[in-house]
Amino acid sequence: MTMPALAPRMNDPRLVFDEADHRYMLDGRDLISVTQALTAAGMVDTRHWNEQARVRGQYVHQCIALETEGDLDETTVDPLVRPYFDAFRTFQRDTRVTLEIVERRVCDPLLGYAGTLDAIGRWPDKKLTLFDWKSGFFPPMAGPQTAAYLRCAREFYTTGERIGRAGLQLRGDGTYRLMEFTNIVQDEHDFVAALRVAQFRRRHDLAA
Repeated sequence: MTMPALAPRMNDPRLVFDEADHRYMLDGRDLISVTQALTAAGMVDTRHWNEQARVRGQYVHQCIALETEGDLDETTVDPLVRPYFDAFRTFQRDTRVTLEIVERRVCDPLLGYAGTLDAIGRWPDKKLTLFDWKSGFFPPMAGPQTAAYLRCAREFYTTGERIGRAGLQLRGDGTYRLMEFTNIVQDEHDFVAALRVAQFRRRHDLAA
């Protein structure tokens, strides 16, 4: 599968991401990623995960980001990616959601973590939702994952607008399933607990 590289998207220049090591640094400070925290706490279900699924998911995300920016070259969309991307297009056509923020690096300096949220979109009724795209299997850790991103994303909307959370499962048959997450208190507590475990492991040099 081949796709062009993505350009930076209004990311905080102080927050540096090393893609090879999946490492975030803020002003030289090494932060734990959202995925690392969830993995360290055993909250990532790896039974449905393999390298091909990881790469496919990465390219689906790239297609969505490039499409949103009007920069997608249709000839670069791999046939293995196409059904998942078509599912996204069907979702957008059905719902008329407008994506306002896509593939944005975010961080919480106080808690010491960082990550890249998939998107924040606005529905026709003007309500906002933070979305997480999932191609294939829909994992249970998506609730805590989106709660982690939401803690950081509120700064983008200074008017105090409420931002909902949802996971969008993009399927290989071109269909989709939208799942809303409504228990922000539970999901945020679960993520913070996972982060504490990851930080403990890092302090004591324990393997994840």
